[in-house]
Amino acid sequence: MSELLQLLTWDTEFFGLKIGRVLPSRLDSARLRAIIKLAEKERFECLYFQAEPDDAETVTLAEKAGFHLVDVRIVLEHPFDERPAPAPHYPIPEEIRLMIPRRKDVSTLEEIAVEIGHTSRFCFDRRFPPDACPRLYQAWLHKAIADDRGSVIVAQLWGRTVGLIACGVLANQVGNIQLAGVQSNRRGRGVGTTLVQGALDWFRARGVDRAEVTTQARNVPAQRLYQQMGFFTRRMTLYYHKWMSDQK
Repeated sequence: MSELLQLLTWDTEFFGLKIGRVLPSRLDSARLRAIIKLAEKERFECLYFQAEPDDAETVTLAEKAGFHLVDVRIVLEHPFDERPAPAPHYPIPEEIRLMIPRRKDVSTLEEIAVEIGHTSRFCFDRRFPPDACPRLYQAWLHKAIADDRGSVIVAQLWGRTVGLIACGVLANQVGNIQLAGVQSNRRGRGVGTTLVQGALDWFRARGVDRAEVTTQARNVPAQRLYQQMGFFTRRMTLYYHKWMSDQK
């Protein structure tokens, strides 16, 4: 649309709201006025904005303009270089098996996907309908299962499906963990460690240079798991939503 705003077609169709992304990550007063004017002209209903956390002017202007902080996003990466991989703090239990999804696993995987969404910005922004976040994460799960260029790895503990991790390869040959979670009542048993190790093995087999995953600052257990498995923080951004109806 412009160098200021991008129409998010998938989000717009899924939520039934005209949603756009603010393209610059830094703001000044003139740029912000132009963004708001364009959003009003194009009748956007919601804007997403990822701000650089080290720019005080951007943060101050965004908050004064009604952008509400809904997430702090952390991108972690795992370099596949010559350094030795750290030994998992918890050994991988023999009773955990990794496999591809079966049709009979889908309902359980959908429940796990909904749990994953509990820490997402769509859950914390109460302007979205209550069913929006569960539907979104289930849709992401089904998209990952149907993607023949990626893989969904399922963890079974004593024969019961208890976790999943969805892997893909980006255009720049970077491995990407798209979705990962373990049933809340099965955590602390090495399932997460096993799933991340399975994803790393999948990436290595495809010759990628590095792997990355995005998680929320509020999801400290996930950060600790990835750091334990050799991931390092690469980037952090402040994620805002602005509802244009608040302008009126």
